[in-house]
Amino acid sequence: MNLYAGTRKFSLRMSYRLARLRERAAGNLDRPRIVFVHTPKTGGTSINSYFKEHVGSKRSRLFARYEDHVSQELDEFAAHVRPAKFVTGHMPWAAFERCCGGNVFGFTILRDPYDRLRSLYHYMVNIPPGHGRGDELDHMQRMSLPEFLSSPDKRVRFYTDNYFARQFSGSLDGLAETSVERLRLVEPAIRNLSSLDLIGFNDDMDSAFAEVARKAGLPPPPTGRRRNVTADLIASQEKKVEATRGLNSEMRRLARPLVEADLMIYEHFLQRRAGNKLQAAD
Repeated sequence: MNLYAGTRKFSLRMSYRLARLRERAAGNLDRPRIVFVHTPKTGGTSINSYFKEHVGSKRSRLFARYEDHVSQELDEFAAHVRPAKFVTGHMPWAAFERCCGGNVFGFTILRDPYDRLRSLYHYMVNIPPGHGRGDELDHMQRMSLPEFLSSPDKRVRFYTDNYFARQFSGSLDGLAETSVERLRLVEPAIRNLSSLDLIGFNDDMDSAFAEVARKAGLPPPPTGRRRNVTADLIASQEKKVEATRGLNSEMRRLARPLVEADLMIYEHFLQRRAGNKLQAAD
């Protein structure tokens, strides 16, 4: 980090803390703890980076990531992140529930499940060596997109197979092997998601991002502030374009079992968003 970046980050964090002190001195209630249930490849890295810039580092314990405590028991995880003002991570619903005591604003971002899989594939095959990639996933680097979407390997399916449904129904452990088992995850996932304070959408990130920042008492994030981690890893412009191209009908056919439950969840909340917009227009 250069001197300018370090000075800027220090200034942003001091501004945040001074603003909270002024609010408390004025007798205002403390801001809620923000908890982000982050699904991989939904665009949440931009949100995480913004909060880390303003709120603090992991060392300060004001910013906490689930992935840093994934080996802990859930109660131990909850105790560790209690001082944090922003908690994020690819946490299952059970972990979110454990860290929700007190004044909490919980939110997530949803993305079209087919688009999420496409982005996930290009991310996985372009991660460079030594970039936090486990040895057990090396074989994914050599997979074509059809191989990735049809892989029976449970190490691959952990990331691909109805991730929304598993994450929000309670636990990421275990995989549903039949359509019936997958569809059983839909109702609890919708119920749990419906209890969140905010459900944003990847195709309208600016509005969700702005609302979360407002709740935290942060300055409005610049419009269009979105970091595309997948694109950052790809050097070739041609491959960048390929990584954003929608799946064709054959790839969708292969992917269908992987998004069967996720599509039902996503479409449920799309319809709810459309209904809310109609009510607001009236």
